[in-house]
Amino acid sequence: MAGKPFVVEHSTGRKNPFLRGILVQSLVTAGISFQDAYEVARYIREKLDARGEPVDTRHLRQLVAEELEQRFGAVVRRLYEAGGQRDRPLLIHKGGRVEPFSIGVLTRYLEGCGIPHREAVKGARLVHDRLRSRAEAMIERDTLRRLIYETLHQDCCHGAADRFLSRCLFNDSGEPLIILIGGTTGAGKSTVAARLAYLLDIVRTQSTDMMREIIRCYLVPHVAPTLRFSSFDAWKGLPPSGESSGDSPIITGFLAQFGTVRVALEATIQRAVKERHPLIIDGVHVLPSHLDLESVREKAVLVPLMVAVTTRAKLDEHLIQRSREQPDRDSAHHREMLDAIWQLQSFLIDQAEKAGIPVIANWEPEETLASIMEEITARIRARFPPDPRRMGWDAV
Repeated sequence: MAGKPFVVEHSTGRKNPFLRGILVQSLVTAGISFQDAYEVARYIREKLDARGEPVDTRHLRQLVAEELEQRFGAVVRRLYEAGGQRDRPLLIHKGGRVEPFSIGVLTRYLEGCGIPHREAVKGARLVHDRLRSRAEAMIERDTLRRLIYETLHQDCCHGAADRFLSRCLFNDSGEPLIILIGGTTGAGKSTVAARLAYLLDIVRTQSTDMMREIIRCYLVPHVAPTLRFSSFDAWKGLPPSGESSGDSPIITGFLAQFGTVRVALEATIQRAVKERHPLIIDGVHVLPSHLDLESVREKAVLVPLMVAVTTRAKLDEHLIQRSREQPDRDSAHHREMLDAIWQLQSFLIDQAEKAGIPVIANWEPEETLASIMEEITARIRARFPPDPRRMGWDAV
């Protein structure tokens, strides 16, 4: 049987026996759990035994660092190499990966659960304080989730804790979140979609305007003549003998254009559901009452919304603001067509109300976002009621 391996101090050349307990302690100091530290130390001991000769201290640290990176990632390796300073970051271990805990990231996540900003900040800071009071610098994701839930339940409010719990259950389900944001030109759909994507950490977003442009590039004009025009003046592409819808050429032209875009829109939604990827689609062609969404509702949390501007003056203000922010867009023409845009919005709102789809008045950005988050949270909670037992937890 091979004897105890020795470690040679690089600076003095002195030989000392390798002590597994010392390595375990240094790894725990670097923020690794005792069990993981013990397994790493055992593995290093086996490698040294197989080596059969003393190892230099620098080489030993290199072996340990490489093993830590392979098991837990580069963050843990850097922490070990830095010596486990007093101000070391708190680490979260999940799914074979390790990442630092961040108050800012947790705050945004809690806001994405529908928790108001001030309460989210308070909750994130309280969780951080509790983590700092723990002996270990690394925490398993599931343990952290329980800690967050208990903190919100005890120090914030039960509603915040329930919203967080429902979101956890939803995330574990693997079902995608599909958000459909309709609204006429100037309603603020794209701005809302961008803010939601950031808050909910959704990387896949799509605009029906982009779909229309792509389809137009592949079809000759006489096949889909309405695609050459905006939604509110698509009637200009209709043949002279075209039938009217409600004696309104504006609505008739829009519906003709929608019929062409609809196939691409439904295919995009179905692809996201099949691949289980969350998705936000915004655009005037998001007309949920005219889309086939039954199969989507069975496999995803579907949130259809209609964003609207409640007064003509406010709509005109939005168009003016957009012309300043996006001078390349033909905002002057849009303002000239304000009557047509207003008529189209009235149609969209009417269709949404008949189908029971929430209409969100876009007056102030923060209020609009809060109203939409309420709708999203309500849909998630209805599908995934906040029962701690479903997470394997006892009631708080």
